[in-house]
Amino acid sequence: MNKKRGQSPFSFSRKGTVPFFIFLFILSARSAWAISAGAGTGGAAFLDISQGSARAMALGQSFVALASGVDAITWNPAGLAMTDEREFSYSYLQYIQGVQAPVYVAYAQPVGQTVFGFSGSYMSDNNFDVRDQNGVPLSNFNVQVNNGYGAVSVARSFWYERIFLGGTLRVVHQDYNGDISDSLVGDAGIIIKPNDWLNLGASYQNFGTSQYVVGSTMRAGFAIIPNDFFKLSFEVHQFAGDIPRPGVGAEFTVPEEYLEVGQLAFRAGYFEADNYTAITTPSSPAINLNAVSGISLGLGFYTSAAFGYGLGVDYAFVPMGTLGTVNQFTLTTKF
Repeated sequence: MNKKRGQSPFSFSRKGTVPFFIFLFILSARSAWAISAGAGTGGAAFLDISQGSARAMALGQSFVALASGVDAITWNPAGLAMTDEREFSYSYLQYIQGVQAPVYVAYAQPVGQTVFGFSGSYMSDNNFDVRDQNGVPLSNFNVQVNNGYGAVSVARSFWYERIFLGGTLRVVHQDYNGDISDSLVGDAGIIIKPNDWLNLGASYQNFGTSQYVVGSTMRAGFAIIPNDFFKLSFEVHQFAGDIPRPGVGAEFTVPEEYLEVGQLAFRAGYFEADNYTAITTPSSPAINLNAVSGISLGLGFYTSAAFGYGLGVDYAFVPMGTLGTVNQFTLTTKF
């Protein structure tokens, strides 16, 4: 269990904090009804590709109940409340079909029992297959897509660190070849620890605007932590206009006292990927996309004695069959 932090003259009182989180959850429930009432393809799909945490990606996108520290900002802001010291992270994501997210940064700042988080992301893609109305490729036609966001998060623990609540406000910028829009959305999350070996988690992300502009995501799951060596997580998430999809992840950690230089984590996961069957065109043979297995793998290393700071490096690898592979690196420092 995390150690308790002392009170700060700048810490929020429960009188002011609890109504803030109640407001976020009421607003998220209202938005959830709006999504179920009008199914369709959600906008800002770049928010759905697990950017910002290589650990979460390696665990089969099953992270809502395990989220903690600066990694929690993009998955479940409630886990931000488990931050005991300042944390900064940088993540690089190489996605399929030439999509890249070269910049993702996040920072967590504890202030008494409340923790604030700040994050920002940039993603680009100029590798579009553009065709005219007859399906003929337009080789001289360039389409540029630039998306990103900036966010502010706040989280706090309650009931002797058994309940964690968190919320985020995010400005989402979308630029599709000059068609520009900016939207303000929110996240709300909760993690409950009924005992030392079980975590329950849920979050509702990107609510507050039309799903056609920014699609919302609902997540719920649990994690089993029998000891310091092993963690098992399960999650069901649903993107706007999509069906619920399960994921499962496992993490085995070799403690620092065994390696002397740091902790080494091995991760593996599985998530339900789309089944695209086969695509056949007159000019090419069938392209079998069933090889998108949904398997994910990853490694993590953390040392508390790197130049006087805590330093962590995480890597995730996801094979996507004919579509290519996904690689993500995350560098985290604690100070």
